[in-house]
Order: sequence, then structure tokens, then C-alpha cells
Amino acid sequence: MLEMTDRKKDVLKAIINEYVMTAEPVGSRTLARRYDFGVSSATIRNEMADLEEMGYLEKPHKSAGRIPSDKGYRFYVDTLMELRDISKQQRKKIKDNYESKAKEIHDIIKQTSDMLSELTHYTSLVLTPQVQDSVFQKLKLIPLDSRHMLLILMTDIGVVQNKVVVMPGELSRSELQKISRYLNENLEGLSLSGIDKDLLNNLEKNLINQLDILVSDLGFLADDLFRVSLDEKIYLGGTTNILEQPEFNDIRKVKAVLRVLEKEELLYNILGKIYNSSEVEVIIGQENEFDEIKDCSMVTATYQLGDKAIGKIGVLGPTRMEYPNVVSKVKIVAQILSNMLDETERNK
Repeated sequence: MLEMTDRKKDVLKAIINEYVMTAEPVGSRTLARRYDFGVSSATIRNEMADLEEMGYLEKPHKSAGRIPSDKGYRFYVDTLMELRDISKQQRKKIKDNYESKAKEIHDIIKQTSDMLSELTHYTSLVLTPQVQDSVFQKLKLIPLDSRHMLLILMTDIGVVQNKVVVMPGELSRSELQKISRYLNENLEGLSLSGIDKDLLNNLEKNLINQLDILVSDLGFLADDLFRVSLDEKIYLGGTTNILEQPEFNDIRKVKAVLRVLEKEELLYNILGKIYNSSEVEVIIGQENEFDEIKDCSMVTATYQLGDKAIGKIGVLGPTRMEYPNVVSKVKIVAQILSNMLDETERNK
């Protein structure tokens, strides 16, 4: 049985480095000329043949060189890859970019997708905070005219939902204040997913009995505010970046990737579940569950508010991805985004 020796590791690493740069199959002569292995081209060729037999390399049709297989990339990412340090200047630039923009959470998330694609030159995906289990914090009801009012909802993860709705009957400013105060007292600590029409209808009856305020239909809040607040979105950045890679000169591959990027529900499934972990996850080629992206790799990380993971960022690119660069930048952006959200929440 063939063993993964140190020399084989060095050869595999060199082939991946060359292939990422050139997108061309790598031959033994190229390695012998550019890398100091201390052995002949023939010996390197034998090592490459062994790596191919072990499943770490593949030989494209009608080519004398080899390219990494998904197994080769996986071994590289898990064992050989050396992450690149993000300089203090780069960190400062990312932070400054955040601080110069609006502080609404959806603006911050949209900005993250644009910045991540710019940093990596691949397609970025950023999932807005998953708020099903976020906790009700505060509700304001502000009259705009005799028929309309502004609803403002705040949660523990910093999500603010603003919506103008038609008022349920004629209510004065003081009555709206009493209603919002009553709702804040009774909804505090509840998850948004647990606030439904039945709960609000019961509160409506208590409002009529306790405060002598006639509310014709408080259950409208469940439709007009809380349901809207549960909407989630995936922001994409650099959607054409991946199509500029040589691997996607094949029109069939292009169409497959475009179909994925157009389907938000599929993108949710591709990003996967959110978990409380600061680890960066790398999914390579055939490891992907979905056929449309089996020629791609995904690098993802969660972002947090306090100790709670609330969303996810990711980068989609070819398997011939510059993994050290992408993993390092996804990791630092997730960290800075988490810090930014913590700071935004503290400053409310």
C-alpha cells in the first residue's frame, strides 16, 4: 500500500499551488524547474504517478500533466494549507469600511456581501440573521395621521422592523402609547415565532377589559409586523466573478451555476444550518449535496451576536480556489462583522 510521504505532500502542495495560479495541468518538468525537491524530474514523475494512484491527482484527457482531485484538495485543506495572515492595514480597512456606512443591520449585511466578493474575487453569499428564535425586546406605535401609524419592532439580535399600517379603528396618541406599553410588558422575553394571532387576540381582550380601550383587531400585528420580521434574505456579491474562471467556459456549467444563484430557497439549503461555532467550513466539489455546484467549493462561517450564532457568510468558487486566501478572509470578515453587530447593539 502506498504511503503519503513528506515528499509526496510537497509534490501535491506544489501541484495545487501551480494549478491555482495557471489553471493548466502541471507536469514533472515544471515542478523540477520551479521547486527545489532535490530529486530528478523522473523521480517527481513517479511521485505524481503514485499520487494519482492514491486518488489525490487526476490526469485530464490528452494531457501529460496532472491536476488535483477533490480528494487532493481535501487533504491539502485539512493537512497542508497554511493560512495567510491578514495585515493590520487590511483589518483596519475592513473595519473602516463598516464604520463609514449606515448602521441598520440589513445595510451592514448587504455591505458584507459586497466587501467579501471584492476581497476574494469570488461570489459571496451572506444570510441575514435567522430571527425565528430571536426574543421580543420593544415595540413602538407612532401615529402618522388619523388612519396610519408606524410600527417599530426591536429584538435581542438587533433586528429593527419598520412598517406603516392602517390603524385598527380611531386611536389617540395616548391610547397607542398605552397599547404599546401593555404589549411590551406582556410580550417581553417571548420569541417572535411564539407571537401569533391567538396570543394577540387574547391580549386584545385584556386591553379592552383592563384599559378600556376599544381595539377592533390587534391580531393584524401578527400579519403586518411579526410575520414580516421573520423574513430572511440572502445577499449575493460578485455574482459574475465565478463565471470569469476558466473552468466555467463550458456553457453547461455556467447555466447550472446561474440557476443556483437565481434560486434563493436552494441557496438557503446550500448554506446549510447555522451552528454555534467559530470554525470555518470548507466543502469541496463532489462533497456538495447539490449537483449544480459539484464543480465548485464553498467556504462558510457563522457570524454572531454575543455568544449566539445568528447568520452565515460564504464564498462560492471553483474547486481550483485559492483556499488559504479565502479561508483567512472569510474568517476575519465573520469576526469583524460579529464585533460590529455587538457594537451596534450596545450603542442602541
